[in-house]
Amino acid sequence: MKGTTIALVSCMFLGLEPIFGKLLLNYMPPIVVAALTTSTAALILVMILEARHKIWEIGKLTRKEFIVLLMVGLISGLMAQLIYVTGLKESTATNAVLLTRLNSLLIAFFGVIILKEKMTLNHVVGAVLMVLGVVIIATKNFSVEVKPTQGDGLLIIAAVLWAAANILMKKYLSKVPPEVIVIGYNGFSGIILLSMTANQIMPEFNIHVLAYLTGMIVLVSIIGRYLWYFSLEHTDACNVGLASLTIPLFGVFYSVFLLGEVLQTYQLIGGLMVFAGLVAIEIHLTSHSDVEHRLRRHHPHH
Repeated sequence: MKGTTIALVSCMFLGLEPIFGKLLLNYMPPIVVAALTTSTAALILVMILEARHKIWEIGKLTRKEFIVLLMVGLISGLMAQLIYVTGLKESTATNAVLLTRLNSLLIAFFGVIILKEKMTLNHVVGAVLMVLGVVIIATKNFSVEVKPTQGDGLLIIAAVLWAAANILMKKYLSKVPPEVIVIGYNGFSGIILLSMTANQIMPEFNIHVLAYLTGMIVLVSIIGRYLWYFSLEHTDACNVGLASLTIPLFGVFYSVFLLGEVLQTYQLIGGLMVFAGLVAIEIHLTSHSDVEHRLRRHHPHH
């Protein structure tokens, strides 16, 4: 029970990530936000995992494992993160929280198609509910007056890329220590993103920017992720996986009460359908506790 409670508390902090991201986008371009958050996550995770002594293990990877690790960094840490932040700028934090939950459905779908996993009733029910929920949110309840925003489309693409990276890790990196994967792809993508900001105009670090960056680093990267890893050591991965269902709930709550976003009827309906589908998918995924334990260490909030 202790581990599950800690997991729930970690979800409270992890749900703040799109909120701080949205606030930072008021002061800097998406690529700078992505670079700062990804590189910061890499440094923080090294400290949290106490894995600095394991960095050398990257050199012990096989050629295939090293190439896959670079691909994971390119897909998940670089492309998906940059697309996500760009989509977040053009959409709402509420939509970002709900639409990126499509990630769980896509992991299950790719697992059936690519890894030849068995199709279950959970897959079917979860898929139908989540797809309908996402369509309702993206089309604003099938409104003919308002087209889906480009930002919503980018958020969905980010979810697809995150799912693809998870499948690559599951298929090719199952024997690689999780700490090596985390440090490898975060470090790789963080370095590239930082290099891409060389020609960007750096934001003025006023009190607001410093406050939001501090919140992202301290509350999300340090407290949120530390508690997440701590909970994994004190309870079953199944319990932690089910606790992660609260992340979108906390995210929507923060979006409404901290950013002043108005929760529209279509978001409520679509969000409930996404949540119901997510429950069905998570029940299936958490039955594979060993694999999910490894994957959840990499992407606790995507």
